[in-house]
Amino acid sequence: MQKRILNQNAVSAVMGVIIMVAITVAMGSVSYMYFTGMIGESKTETPVISFTPSATEKALRVAVADIDTYWENINITISNATSFTYITKTGIVNAGDTIYLQTDPIPVLRGTVTITFRYLLTNSFLASYTIENV
Repeated sequence: MQKRILNQNAVSAVMGVIIMVAITVAMGSVSYMYFTGMIGESKTETPVISFTPSATEKALRVAVADIDTYWENINITISNATSFTYITKTGIVNAGDTIYLQTDPIPVLRGTVTITFRYLLTNSFLASYTIENV
């Protein structure tokens, strides 16, 4: 006949209560962080804007733009091999808006220029285009 040795070691009732309280507090704090992030202030998203470059017109035309996107929130940098400048536009970005590289930037840059668009509210890169012989 075999003898069964039963392990009599177990967690005491006090330790069980302490562990259950710790788990409840941890779940409560995770829930609080989750719901305050969801209910708190809205998060800013980067808009979708696409441009159509025109080498013959030396211009960039907005092909598609999200609703309620403002030019004031977009940094437009134009650079060539030796210098750079910024373009400031105002109002809502609409499809069909055009940036003329030979007249819009002051001072006008010549040669091969690169136009970079950055959304300021999220500091996100939107697009970059290079146009030659401006």
